[in-house]
Amino acid sequence: MDRREFLRGAAGVAVGAAVSQLPLEALATAAGKASAKPVKGGEFLQGVASGQPTHRAMTLWSKLSDVEKAGTVTLEVAKDPGFNRVVERRKVRTQRRSDHSIKTRVHGLDPHERYFYRFETASQNSPVGQFRTLPPPGSKAPVKIGIFSCQDYVAGFYTAHAGLLAEDLDLVVCLGDYIYERQFYEPQREDTTGANGDGEVQTLPEYRDKYALYHSDENLTSLRGRVPLAAIWDDHEVEDNYADEHPGAATIDPRVDFLKRRRNGYRAYFEHMPFAPAGRREGKKNRFRIYRSVKLGHTAELLLLDQRQYRDEQPCGDTIPPTPPCTDAERNDPERTYLGKEQMAWLKRRLESSKATWKLVGNQAMIMAFDVPATQPINVDQWDGYGAERAEILGMVRDRGVENVSFLTGDIHTFFAGQVTPTGRQAGGQPAAVATEFVAGSMTSLGIPETINGTTGVPLPPAIQAAIADQVVLRGNNPHFTYSNTEERGYGVVEASKKELRVTFRSPATTKEPKSEVSTLQQLEVAAGTPQVEIS
Repeated sequence: MDRREFLRGAAGVAVGAAVSQLPLEALATAAGKASAKPVKGGEFLQGVASGQPTHRAMTLWSKLSDVEKAGTVTLEVAKDPGFNRVVERRKVRTQRRSDHSIKTRVHGLDPHERYFYRFETASQNSPVGQFRTLPPPGSKAPVKIGIFSCQDYVAGFYTAHAGLLAEDLDLVVCLGDYIYERQFYEPQREDTTGANGDGEVQTLPEYRDKYALYHSDENLTSLRGRVPLAAIWDDHEVEDNYADEHPGAATIDPRVDFLKRRRNGYRAYFEHMPFAPAGRREGKKNRFRIYRSVKLGHTAELLLLDQRQYRDEQPCGDTIPPTPPCTDAERNDPERTYLGKEQMAWLKRRLESSKATWKLVGNQAMIMAFDVPATQPINVDQWDGYGAERAEILGMVRDRGVENVSFLTGDIHTFFAGQVTPTGRQAGGQPAAVATEFVAGSMTSLGIPETINGTTGVPLPPAIQAAIADQVVLRGNNPHFTYSNTEERGYGVVEASKKELRVTFRSPATTKEPKSEVSTLQQLEVAAGTPQVEIS
């Protein structure tokens, strides 16, 4: 199983993204530069996107294909789709060293207002994108975000993305595994990227090709063009199950030193995302920082984490299940880190100081314990392998009286919801719950039933395997789970209000066909002030 933010007025500066060879986060101003000619030719094959939102600003993105020379493109932003009420027009530079990715920050926008935007060269127009700014800081209006992860291109079609597009969201959040660096499943769609044409990518041009492949999907690019995107990476944006400077799973053909491969993956990621690294002003060591906060009025604050770049290696050989089983001492070693000291301190500060009703933690891997059998974690790549840090964070939440903390999680290709305690468990003798967690399945990547079948050869239909896994293996050993569904693919819709957090899990009927109906699997809710997930 694979784990894995226009300027109006003379005071502002138009900022265009110019990614340098190493600190890709460096931004260059268009003002003051020698004038460049408009780009001739080229195509906007990967669409447009918006991200890094606030109530007054947004970052807008696109990318040119089939163009060699640097130049400028024109950005227009309007309050209507016909561009009769244009509020901003500016030139933005493109550069070869960032592979002609276009990224520019617009300021002075009105809170919670819808805008339309487009880019154009001397001969081509991009698709028209749209976004809505976030509510103002004091707003107590409800907010609605979509969460998704694990969108392996070859594993299926992006039918769930079409569902997300219809949800009327304030924000959509990818919780990791935006791409897959190699093939893991019997292909439903073809991926011939990589030097060998086998889908495995390691060099910077190869990672760029992988994003171009993923962005050839109309449902994904339509979603990016309609809703502001926030995202964190997990492992597959680089290499399966890596930990900081330590490689993960063996590659099919290791052609690139791992640290160079990781840098290639990080550079390509930021070239294709509508936001800049969060630590771009903090010096070289934070040039690829992704952890940050997104404030959605007074109702919610989203805290996005990085559980790959700063962690120690997984304990006990990192197999599923651990062989031999990990001891408590190994899993709870206080010397081992998952977030790193700086990110850990940042997370604790943000949780304690946040004035938002709901503190939503964008979390790559599960923080609830996942035991099979009882008290024996099956997956030490998640928080179960880093128990001391889990206890430290959740102990602080308990001791400081931080209310309404909920973890929003990807990685494990399964829908889960339940209660979070400092030990991860909720049973006799365990501490009381202090937070909740919602794990939003996967968009296409296969899950626990398929893994059981593939590893045991048991010829049970997926529905029967899922029933056994859900009712007997999972919830029988994990009483902190309120809900589990191991069979379906899909996403979550999180609606936060003053009184409650409501989460809806939704799933397409199939990911094996280009189109599919999307239906509701389950609705769950958490009443403000009570860390308990209830089935609606």
